[in-house]
Amino acid sequence: MRIATRRLTALSLVLCLHLATGCDKGPEQLQAAEADYKALVDRGVPPRNPEWDAVIAAFEAVPRDSKARPEAEARLAAIRTLRGTLPPRPLATPGATGPGTDAADVKRAACEALAKKLGETREESAREPLKQALQQCRAELIKYEAHAHPEGEEGSAHAGEPAAPVDAGNPR
Repeated sequence: MRIATRRLTALSLVLCLHLATGCDKGPEQLQAAEADYKALVDRGVPPRNPEWDAVIAAFEAVPRDSKARPEAEARLAAIRTLRGTLPPRPLATPGATGPGTDAADVKRAACEALAKKLGETREESAREPLKQALQQCRAELIKYEAHAHPEGEEGSAHAGEPAAPVDAGNPR
């Protein structure tokens, strides 16, 4: 009798576990959240748009004990990363400094430093003078680059040379 009771108890326990795993609503919820996610991505809705709040809630609704929860967590992490603050965008090209650099490279580095400072400054009253200084720096950089020549090719290096070679066999 004891053996039959144990077998019946074990069988009912296995049956309950089997039925419990069949009751996992997580994959269905994940599939619905994925459909909403894909719809927003296809429409090109930015991650900071309030429409994403419903998608986030759908992913968070996937039960913690569901086998679909790790995938929902991965989506949530990706969305939250995209909703975070963005780094300041670069406003100038990088420059080089140090021995052997020409005036254009030094000016390019100065413009880069101003651009970084402008990108990090949030107060509009402090940004305006930086914008003007960056514009002036860029104008000076254009002048430096217009007069810059590769090494050995100074502005006077072309004096006395013809503008184009003349073909000796075909007179003009």
